[in-house]
Amino acid sequence: MKGHLRIIAFTAGLGVIGCLFLAASGLGQEGYLKGVVKDKAGNPLSGAKITFTDVDSGNRYSLKSGRDGRYLKAGIPPGTYKVTVELAGYLTAETVHAVVFGKEDVLDLVLEKIPPKLEDDADFSEGVAQFRAGKYEEAYLSFEKTAARYPDHPEVQYNLGLSLMRKGEPDRAIPLLEQAIKLNPDMVEAQFALGECYFNKGESEKAKAAFLRSTELQPKNARAFYNLGIIFDRMGNYDEALEAFRRSMELDPGFSSAFYQAGLVSVKKGDLKGAIQHFETFLKIEPNAPEAVQVKTMIEELKRQVGK
Repeated sequence: MKGHLRIIAFTAGLGVIGCLFLAASGLGQEGYLKGVVKDKAGNPLSGAKITFTDVDSGNRYSLKSGRDGRYLKAGIPPGTYKVTVELAGYLTAETVHAVVFGKEDVLDLVLEKIPPKLEDDADFSEGVAQFRAGKYEEAYLSFEKTAARYPDHPEVQYNLGLSLMRKGEPDRAIPLLEQAIKLNPDMVEAQFALGECYFNKGESEKAKAAFLRSTELQPKNARAFYNLGIIFDRMGNYDEALEAFRRSMELDPGFSSAFYQAGLVSVKKGDLKGAIQHFETFLKIEPNAPEAVQVKTMIEELKRQVGK
């Protein structure tokens, strides 16, 4: 019996040793990943959810950062992982990281705060309300307060410039609008306003450049081509003006102003029949427009001249 018992004890001992050996061997096949989740200023962030997704198998492993922002993931199988970090109030961050056999690796993760929404800014909202009420000086002062908090926001610079433009101060408006465009080169509204400022200053070439840029940014924007037509008309380039209005009408067949302006340019070109056609289309779109009576009179006179 004693020998039998000794054999069982010895066998059990081998079993334990065997398990320990296999566990150690398994750890050698896996990775050990640690790091800190922090904000852009270097402050640790707790409670951030970190998800490791194996890009080949799709297997996922998740954990959260501790109170000091630190995290530790041991025993992660080797492979290439997409690492996703999520925390309320912060933009989700993603990166790709390779985990290798038996390597202790450090991967610090940085999160950026979700920027506050401009429309939630009280001064900006006040500025919009004042602008809509036609109180451009008050609007400018409100937007100026917002600019102190959002100096590099294109919408703020744009609204500052637009308020000055409506006040009749294009020289002060232009640098602000140009800054808005610098911050956001695709901001077509700022191009419109810049073009209008130069237009009001009598600088047609610069206005033309701004409106041409707007048509490049939004080639399907009827208003962009309409504005371009206005500039060409002012410059006396009637063929180009008519082409711009034609493009505007094609893009938006219900844009009555484009037909009206095309009629006026056609008269200047001596194309009376074309003018009649454009004016009649204008009346079909807006029979009760303020210009309707004047347009009807013009049509009668043009028809009389064509009949001669």
